[in-house]
Amino acid sequence: MRNKVLITSLTIIGFAIIAFYATNWFKEFVAIDSCLDKGGKWNYELKKCEFSVDSVDVNIAYWIADYNDDMGEYLIRGKQLDSIKKTPEVLIDILNGRELECSLEYKGVRGDTICVGIINDLYLSEQMGTTGAYCFLGETIFTLTELDSINKVSIEMEVGSHAGPGVYSRNDFSDLIKD
Repeated sequence: MRNKVLITSLTIIGFAIIAFYATNWFKEFVAIDSCLDKGGKWNYELKKCEFSVDSVDVNIAYWIADYNDDMGEYLIRGKQLDSIKKTPEVLIDILNGRELECSLEYKGVRGDTICVGIINDLYLSEQMGTTGAYCFLGETIFTLTELDSINKVSIEMEVGSHAGPGVYSRNDFSDLIKD
């Protein structure tokens, strides 16, 4: 009788352990499969899905400016921002995927500040208008400060009518964030 209780107890404990590990394996299997189906790459160390710039829809991988009559201009956080590997180079590549005549050039990082240059800065400062330039800079600042170690963005460009060089933070564009 005592052996029967011991064997039954050990069997129940064994099945519980197997069920626990099988459930965890199945959850990870489904997450990996879903990631690969979406065109991502599974990062086994971090246990999360990452997308390369080529497989990401750039329209949902950065902070993008939008407009409506009630709120005016405002920024929307891209849905795939948490799915990409956040490095300065990747974020700049994504921002350069915007269909604009100006783009960003990565210059480096100094402390908590990322330095970028504006290629075709004349277009940004003279042809996009005040609102266009402001939204471009807001998108850029909010996207690049998604990096954990970055709080400010140093913009290198010529001074123009609608935009100029300087060190910017999210506080400079806080009016673009609506509740």
